[in-house]
Amino acid sequence: MDHVNVFASVLPGRIRLRHAVLRDRVLHADLAGRLEKLAQVQSNPAIGSLLLRFDAADPGIEARIRAQVAMVLPPPQPQSRQVPHVGQRIALKRPKSAKQELNRVAKIGAVISMAVSLAALGTSKKLHAQAGLVFVAMMLTHMATHWRRTFK
Repeated sequence: MDHVNVFASVLPGRIRLRHAVLRDRVLHADLAGRLEKLAQVQSNPAIGSLLLRFDAADPGIEARIRAQVAMVLPPPQPQSRQVPHVGQRIALKRPKSAKQELNRVAKIGAVISMAVSLAALGTSKKLHAQAGLVFVAMMLTHMATHWRRTFK
């Protein structure tokens, strides 16, 4: 088993552990059993998630939880992203799909073309019309990306 980092979220009185390695039902049950002695545990082995709720006023509770996790799972590999500490929020970055990238370009293009169209309003009718057409194309691209939600 590779080194893993399962701490998805750490807040006062609440820790979420999530990782594909926790989908292993035996490993999941072992870790949940150990952590039930320290905290209230909500467990979902289908998605590899454990939600721990505990008394944040208890000194050293987080360290004891981390020790139990370390006994079952190997330590995380050192990476640029550190294990979160109490109160620290982390963002999980997911790779963007081609559809999301196209929509991003369409939104930026719509904003720029609208600005150009408005700027050209008093100076050049031709530029104003061309920028307006670009805006309409970008808006239609955006609507096509979200057509299910647009026409509900």
